[in-house]
Amino acid sequence: MEEAANRVLAALDQEEIQTVNTNHEYDHLIYQTARIMTEKIGNPRLKMYQAEAESKMVNKHLRKEPADFVIRLASDSFDWGIKPIGEGTHKAKLPYHIRTFDLDIRFENYLEVAPSFHSAEWKLVNRHVKDGWLAIKQSELNRLISGKFKKLILDSSINIPSLPSNLTLQIQRIESELKSKIRSTRPIEITENMVSAFPPCMAQMHSDSVQGKNLSHEARFALAAFLLKIGMTEEEVLSVFQPAPDFGGGQLAKYQVHHIASKGGEGYTPPSCQKMQGNTLCPVYLGAAFDPLCEYILHPLQFYQTRAWEISNDVENRSWYAEKKEKKQSF
Repeated sequence: MEEAANRVLAALDQEEIQTVNTNHEYDHLIYQTARIMTEKIGNPRLKMYQAEAESKMVNKHLRKEPADFVIRLASDSFDWGIKPIGEGTHKAKLPYHIRTFDLDIRFENYLEVAPSFHSAEWKLVNRHVKDGWLAIKQSELNRLISGKFKKLILDSSINIPSLPSNLTLQIQRIESELKSKIRSTRPIEITENMVSAFPPCMAQMHSDSVQGKNLSHEARFALAAFLLKIGMTEEEVLSVFQPAPDFGGGQLAKYQVHHIASKGGEGYTPPSCQKMQGNTLCPVYLGAAFDPLCEYILHPLQFYQTRAWEISNDVENRSWYAEKKEKKQSF
């Protein structure tokens, strides 16, 4: 019981999960018990932390396993179609840009997980696909498997039976830690008027971040640069990113935010609307949101300045855009 609770607490602290190997016949139940504890507590952020930590542990262990074992694991567990690209003479005959890859995976299996990864190299448009097969490296298969494992945790729901007293005591221990940890990671409150002036892109990223969702590198940069430019301190910006499962101790995030704030003495400017659209970070461009002001600006800061002025002057009628402003873009 204690080992399972420690496993949950390690995830809560965003630390690496340590494998317990006491050669006891019940060692294999530690993970299942940890999952039951998390489901019983029912805190979405704790579940997100657990999924992230368990996924990282899976990835770490897969790197130690032979390639044929990992392929068989993916095929048997998830019914994924995977095959080696080739070796030696056969591989040498392949196009040059394919030779660095190790495996082919069915594109539909790839798409079960890859869209949750934020880096550009995971986007389907940047991959080699032929006859429904997509080329990947062995390390990428490891990442896909661990990502699938994370998704299974997040999507799962366990019916919790009546629990024994010793397990209940460990759950109470976790809940006590959870209250102090979640309180310490609660972001600085941003005023309602401040959020109301955010453009749709920044509003969505800010909402995702404070809810504990991981953002892509591009999204974090854009949001951090934006928040700094509208007057938030580095500490306040850090608190917005702190709930994320991959925040860890925060040292890397602290360095990155400071770098964004201090570049050239004035700090980085957040990306333009065009750049945000190119990085698929604009919900208006993607059809997921709409604000008429977006058609009359070319930069998130322009949106914020205009909307903040409207709020401070109680201007609710948006018809003045067409009368006073030139349309800059259409959606």
